[in-house]
Amino acid sequence: MPTIIPPKEGQSHPSESTNEPRSGGLFNKGKEEKFSFKEKEPRWSIDEIILDKNTREEIGDIIYFCQHQKELIEKYELDNFLKGRASVGINLYGEPGTGKSITAEAIAKALRKKVIEVNYSEVQSDKWGGTEKQLSALFEQAEASGNVIFMDEADGLMGKRQSEGANSETNNQIKSHLLTLIERSNVFIVYATNLFQNLDRAFFRRILFHVKFPMPKKDELVQLWKLHLGGKNIPKHPTDFSYETLADMSENLIAGGDIKNITMKLCVKHAVGRINELTNEIVKVEIEKYLKSIDDNKGIQREEQLEQTSIEQTNNSVNN
Repeated sequence: MPTIIPPKEGQSHPSESTNEPRSGGLFNKGKEEKFSFKEKEPRWSIDEIILDKNTREEIGDIIYFCQHQKELIEKYELDNFLKGRASVGINLYGEPGTGKSITAEAIAKALRKKVIEVNYSEVQSDKWGGTEKQLSALFEQAEASGNVIFMDEADGLMGKRQSEGANSETNNQIKSHLLTLIERSNVFIVYATNLFQNLDRAFFRRILFHVKFPMPKKDELVQLWKLHLGGKNIPKHPTDFSYETLADMSENLIAGGDIKNITMKLCVKHAVGRINELTNEIVKVEIEKYLKSIDDNKGIQREEQLEQTSIEQTNNSVNN
């Protein structure tokens, strides 16, 4: 997982001059605590990712735009309404496990940039104004390096603003600060959201591209099962094993991230001698176990949501 790495004592931020601080912009706030975010080389390319035709075409358009932004603005006279500095936002939304995170890496790789990967928990601070400072440091680093911010689980940071609640004022201030950074920073940002409907309208308007990642259909599932179980060291029954059958079993139920987890469990069972070879029935049993775990997890989430709703209602009653 990506981590926030505070610079060592006496060490300047890598994007800053060792002589004079940067002038102007959102980031020149005097001497403050400095934060640095880990940058990594993207591991995936677009050709390696299994996507449906429409999603692949949309990602291709996005990459083209990012690579030829200046020429497109000049050719189509877009500078008539595109004034000043602003980020290029790309929101990948859909069910978990559908390939959003690896596609974010593939976009960065196509642009020949590294990825600065963060999620809300990594920039959240219990200090007053601490979250805003870390967000500023994140955008400053991305602007200085030219690398791509990947904001995973962005729902938590960009959800609808609230007028009531114990922490509503603080959360709204954080969202307003992020909106300002998005508008005034010359950076590429890829967001991944599972709960697209919760996105605040102000964030929606400031994100140029929104791409839905649907659950894989049969053709993609056949490719996904082949990708994960196709290794020669995973023996399959010669007549009682079919990728097409596995795709039929799993259509509309699981995605690539789920198949990865199921594959790992099957490999362990083979390694310890619990199975000799894969059959359709053996894989089916593991799929059913996995789906049961998902259902159990949803039940836990519903209980947590009800508990959180009860706490918020109690806080509102006290405040009122």
